[in-house]
Amino acid sequence: MKNMDEISRNMELARAYVPFQIMNQVFNQKEALRRGTLFPELYKPYTPNCRDENGRRNYYE
Repeated sequence: MKNMDEISRNMELARAYVPFQIMNQVFNQKEALRRGTLFPELYKPYTPNCRDENGRRNYYE
C-alpha cells in the first residue's frame, strides 16, 4: 500500500469557487463595524442553537 506522502503528492489541496459579486447595497460605517462587513449579502451571523422547520441546524438568518 502506498503511503500518504506518495498519494497526496499529486493532489491539489483545494480549489475555491468565488462567484462575481455586484455591489448592490452597503451598510453605513457604524453598522458595518458592528456587523463586521460592509456588505449585507455577506452578513451571516453564527447562531448555534438556531434550527430550521425540519429540526436541522441553520446557521443563517
